[in-house]
Amino acid sequence: MAWVRISLALFILIALPECTSQVNRQTIRFKGLEPTTKNFSGILTLPEAPQQKVPVVILFHGTAGPDSRYEFHRPALLEAGIATFEVDFKSNIYTGPSDRPPVETFLPWAFGALVAIRSNPRIDPERVAIMGFSLGGHISVTAASRKVVKKWLGPDEQGFTAHVGFYPACKRLKKHFDSTGPTGAPILIMSGEKDSWGDGETCKNFCDWLNEKQPGVVSLKLYPDAHHGFDRAGSWKGYAPFAKNQTAILQWDPEAAYDSRKRAVSFLREALDLQPNIKP
Repeated sequence: MAWVRISLALFILIALPECTSQVNRQTIRFKGLEPTTKNFSGILTLPEAPQQKVPVVILFHGTAGPDSRYEFHRPALLEAGIATFEVDFKSNIYTGPSDRPPVETFLPWAFGALVAIRSNPRIDPERVAIMGFSLGGHISVTAASRKVVKKWLGPDEQGFTAHVGFYPACKRLKKHFDSTGPTGAPILIMSGEKDSWGDGETCKNFCDWLNEKQPGVVSLKLYPDAHHGFDRAGSWKGYAPFAKNQTAILQWDPEAAYDSRKRAVSFLREALDLQPNIKP
């Protein structure tokens, strides 16, 4: 497996040249919002030398748990003046796809992270976004449902300020948006046209349907020839029960990875109303 270690090392060197000094990096513990709750933790990293409350994006991992995607996206977000809160909903919860809880189980945990990070004195509670990958991307988009926000935060509480979903399972998203529709917070979805779960075929239909409910609420970027996990280090192919032909391919794609990171930062800068004098 030496080639795997070398590949990962090369990925880190290539992907993270812009790493900046990470001040005030701290672990925050919080609880989910369900009646029988669980304890979780996340790592908050603030942009360098902020003098005022800053916006934050909650980073939500895929089924594999926290991995290279946090490392890949964090530096660009910090450079843009956006704090990151990297949650861990895998440790002491499940070990892999075979025992992972159903997707809906993660919703009260995501909103628990929102409630916790809003109470941090360094964070602007009105500017909290969520960005997720695969499982996390699905949760990120689902959290934009008015019905879901009402269930976990109440009818009068504001949900997330913006949502970024990397290759969510678009064919399973529509059921979360009933007649109440989306909250109105902007949504960005990015996926590969060769995604093993069919996002290249189903995401456009979902986005068109959601934009009929509220024009312009969701934007979509599809990457030709890109597979699932195009911003994740390395590659993997194996059995996945809900993938096409029950076979999944995860493959790093540098062109899609760097473009998606740039698009995510640009989208979040606008959605979080960052001032022009904050370093892009």
